[in-house]
Amino acid sequence: MNKYETMLLTGFLAFYLPAFGLYHLMVFRVNRQVPPDRRIPHSLYFGGWSRLTMEYKTLYPRSVVYQSALTCAVITMIVAVSLAGFRLWEYIERR
Repeated sequence: MNKYETMLLTGFLAFYLPAFGLYHLMVFRVNRQVPPDRRIPHSLYFGGWSRLTMEYKTLYPRSVVYQSALTCAVITMIVAVSLAGFRLWEYIERR
């Protein structure tokens, strides 16, 4: 791994870990307020993010946790795509 890949991987982790933690914080906070039959599982599943968004914004309308988690998740995706593009560019260049 060269220094650019290391920087991208470090950037990925720097935004992934907070996004992951904030997601679980939101699930924990929502699950404390809703009845047991409407609880959201902590596992990351397709479609659960939108349900969590609605529940969280209803219960905590002024909280910045959702926007922070979303920002970290988007930056994580951008860094991941950049890392994959950089690796592909290196592979093509070596051929």
